[in-house]
Amino acid sequence: MEMKERLFKLGGDVKHTAGKLAKGAVDGSKKMAEKVRIKNAISHAESRLNAAYMEIGKKYEELHENDTESEFAELLGTAADAKAQIVELKTELAAVDSASICPNCGKYVQEGQRFCPACGTKQPEPPEEAPEEETPAEEETAGEVVEEAAAEEAAPAETEDAE
Repeated sequence: MEMKERLFKLGGDVKHTAGKLAKGAVDGSKKMAEKVRIKNAISHAESRLNAAYMEIGKKYEELHENDTESEFAELLGTAADAKAQIVELKTELAAVDSASICPNCGKYVQEGQRFCPACGTKQPEPPEEAPEEETPAEEETAGEVVEEAAAEEAAPAETEDAE
């Protein structure tokens, strides 16, 4: 009987230990889930803060782009240079796609469209290409090319002989 009692006691101890371990795992999972939830909330709040800072900077730049306050002059100059480069690169990219950039909203307008598909602004008429004047092409015959090459090869030899 002693063995039976020991087995029951051992079973009870195992059950108690397993219960404690399961409770610890559940508590650990809950704690981890709460940490993830809080970290996500922090990340969201930081994103909103960064977006607000970005908007503040944009509005400041719009209001003070011609100011020369010493603290901001260099940053405003950098922003102006970057904006000009972006416009230039967008125009270059549009040209690759046979498009142009809408002067009102900055979106692509395909060649031949009279109005911007994004904002509806009438697009400037493309400059008419002047017809190219036909100029007579200078054509050399194969014999003339061979004669010129032979003359060029002979010329350095003649100067070496003269020395």
